[in-house]
Amino acid sequence: MSPEVKSAIFDLRERVKKLEESAGRTKRGRTNQRGAAQYLGKSREWLRKLHLRGEGPHRAPDGTYSFDDLDAFSEKKTA
Repeated sequence: MSPEVKSAIFDLRERVKKLEESAGRTKRGRTNQRGAAQYLGKSREWLRKLHLRGEGPHRAPDGTYSFDDLDAFSEKKTA
């Protein structure tokens, strides 16, 4: 593969990476409330009550959670 092609591929990969980051998408995907509670080691009711108080992890308008947001929430709670 020529150096020009390698450079073009590298540039495209960097552009895709930046677009994904700006869109808030990760390779780890998203989960629903049941999956989020299980991931955090808590019950769905616990998670629901947190959201009623405005204290839960970030939730998208469609009701899903990103694993990055769940990790950030978990780290914030343990800190």
